[in-house]
Amino acid sequence: MTFGTKIITAAFSATVLLGGMAMLGVTAPTATAQVGAAKKIVDAAKEQGIVGETIDGYLALVSGSASAEIEAAMNEINIRRKSVYTSLARETGTSPENVAGVSGEKLVAKARRGEKVRLSNGEWQTVK
Repeated sequence: MTFGTKIITAAFSATVLLGGMAMLGVTAPTATAQVGAAKKIVDAAKEQGIVGETIDGYLALVSGSASAEIEAAMNEINIRRKSVYTSLARETGTSPENVAGVSGEKLVAKARRGEKVRLSNGEWQTVK
């Protein structure tokens, strides 16, 4: 693991997964990407196999469409994630895509049994 990847992993853990505000002593403008009602809606949609984590760091619909409520919640979280990724990229001197990719790997790895994840080959897989 490179030094940059270690920094991104630590920052991601602190700001997104743990909801912390600190990253190397710097306050991130958007500390948590998943909060409140949107998280509850998306978590329920994940359990139902409607929404899944992708290796690129964002949520996506597993197939077709979903209710307006689910799509709005998913979009809200994705917008917040993008803000966190952009902020961390600036702070660590890398690209938002790089941060998102490292984050995506962590999110896919953390997916619960029965949830869907989309891997680098573009195919959805159910976590066992």
